[in-house]
Amino acid sequence: MRYRSAAKSIRLLILLAAACSVVSGLGGCTTVQFVELREKPSNPITGRLTLSAFGDAGPSARTNRFLAGTSYAGGDDYLRMLRHCRMRINGWNRHEALHATAELNYLAAENAKRSDPGLAMELYLDAARFSWDYVTTPAPDGRLADPNSNPHRETSEVYNTSLEQLLRLAKSSGDYHLGRSIRLPVSGRLMQVEIPYPTRWLSAEQIGEFDFVSNYELKNLRNRHAKPGLGVPVMVRRKRQASEKNLETYYEDGLSFPVTLVARFPPADPRVSPTEQNVRLQMFDPRESDGVIVDRTLLPLESDLSTPLAWFLTNPKKSLLETFAFLRPDKARHLEGLYMITPYDPDRIPVLMVHGVWSSPMTWMEMFNDLQNDPLLRDKYQFWFYMYPTGEPLTFAAANLRDRLKGLRHRCDPHGRNDKLDQMVVVGHSMGGLMSYLLTVDSEDKLWNSLSKIPVEQIQGDPEVQNEIRRVFFFEKDNSIDRVVTIASPFRGSGYANRFTRWLSGSLVSLPNTTSQLSQLIFRQNNQSIWDRVFAPRTSLDSLNKNSAVIRLVNQTTTPPEVKHHNVVGVSKGKSESDWTDGVVRFRSASRADADSEITVEAGHSEVHRHPTAIAEVRRVLLEHLDDVAIKRYPVVPLSHGVINNTPPPTRKLAP
Repeated sequence: MRYRSAAKSIRLLILLAAACSVVSGLGGCTTVQFVELREKPSNPITGRLTLSAFGDAGPSARTNRFLAGTSYAGGDDYLRMLRHCRMRINGWNRHEALHATAELNYLAAENAKRSDPGLAMELYLDAARFSWDYVTTPAPDGRLADPNSNPHRETSEVYNTSLEQLLRLAKSSGDYHLGRSIRLPVSGRLMQVEIPYPTRWLSAEQIGEFDFVSNYELKNLRNRHAKPGLGVPVMVRRKRQASEKNLETYYEDGLSFPVTLVARFPPADPRVSPTEQNVRLQMFDPRESDGVIVDRTLLPLESDLSTPLAWFLTNPKKSLLETFAFLRPDKARHLEGLYMITPYDPDRIPVLMVHGVWSSPMTWMEMFNDLQNDPLLRDKYQFWFYMYPTGEPLTFAAANLRDRLKGLRHRCDPHGRNDKLDQMVVVGHSMGGLMSYLLTVDSEDKLWNSLSKIPVEQIQGDPEVQNEIRRVFFFEKDNSIDRVVTIASPFRGSGYANRFTRWLSGSLVSLPNTTSQLSQLIFRQNNQSIWDRVFAPRTSLDSLNKNSAVIRLVNQTTTPPEVKHHNVVGVSKGKSESDWTDGVVRFRSASRADADSEITVEAGHSEVHRHPTAIAEVRRVLLEHLDDVAIKRYPVVPLSHGVINNTPPPTRKLAP
């Protein structure tokens, strides 16, 4: 028994290794390590500070010039330097005096934070206050300084770093939670938390644990989308809300969102001691707010949109998600569904992204990271992701997607009045592209006739079986979809779906009972031979064979005129168009003559949708879609001036 069990285990390992080598190219196992904890948080100030012989930080060259230019002769004592600088704040060189005072408070806090954290918090707050006064003090022409231009950027960084260090000390106390006011331990000054512009996720009841962006280094994302300005970028875990029970199922646990913290100080008043003035600690969502308004001037926020996304995505539990969903679709069914990583907004157009075989929504994060950085796209679109067990046959997976979209529509818009939900854009990669395409066409009886010689009415089975057959094999296009983008999709099948790989996947993939039993019932009643039953469509790889019923349907149909189809083809090998391939799908299979637009991207199959050219194309399509939506909403009727235009409207090029 022991040897028999060992032999079975070895056989399984061999099959699994072969499957990984064959199938991984279809979708590409996506990394789950997107951030790495730094040994030390990044600090933009340290590079310009002077160092003593013992390695201690000292004033920057700029502050030393101010001290020398104002005849300071008190040595290295921070208290004397601070007194000297503060006495000159109301003098002719106010801005330089404020900068020097802020920097010296920061240095004094750095020296005190280990021995006296309470004193350090006071000094950090003073450093932030004098920096704030610098930025908000008008120049002689009445305008505020640009916090991102030199030399003002240096003072902005003193403000940001000092505020962050203060918050770090508050957090290190062990009982501070973001959203709660901070009482400083020495002076008793209060930092009162405010959310000036609440958003759908930035509200007091949704604020969970937080961490600082500067603690992490971005990994495996090409671009870090961050902007300089004022404030401390942090990442906040969202708390689930009982009041949002209709939508909570679409939000994954641990979702994070970016927040920028700004300490806003009252105007200087000589009659009131600074230690008696309270401070407003304001929280902004940088996806919705561009800056903080001071004296009718918008000062930009320091922000980072990429690191909070990467922080959420980096989860060891996701490491085997793609493999599990491919090999065990019977056990992964509970993972299937639509997911949102931004809050549902009835005023934004949905963009649905559908991954391919042996993959997951993680594969879209490179593209999503870049698209969300565009302010216009961020303002007009919301991004949804479909997760499904990729081992299931394409027809079943597509049927489940149709059902999920109907269910979401019913929850969000039960009366069908939201026109934004009727302007959806779907983007699909590989098999996900085929699923996206199938949402736009009617199957009529083409799919069934390619699969079965027996009319559906003659299939013997109970009503549940008949209903499942009609759900999977008879469907109509989804009228909520206006536009579809397919990327590296095998419209004419893939050479990877040959008899060996189909047998291999059939040996490893465990389908849900309903799927397996229905497939076997159809082929048994069609009197298929034993050989044909062995290679009957059982998994997603079977569906991608060039002779499969669903591939034939894809090639017998075209998207209707009201739906725009944009196609992206990957090419990584081949000397001519006849043998071009992305390593998995040949150019001839991925190209569509009837597409409204088509581009070629030099990339392999698992990388094409992450390639900058493909991302730029999706961005172009989304911007074009906004233009078309605007035209439909506000059509411009040209004046004829008595001339009748008899030119027929353009027609779409149909597939040969």
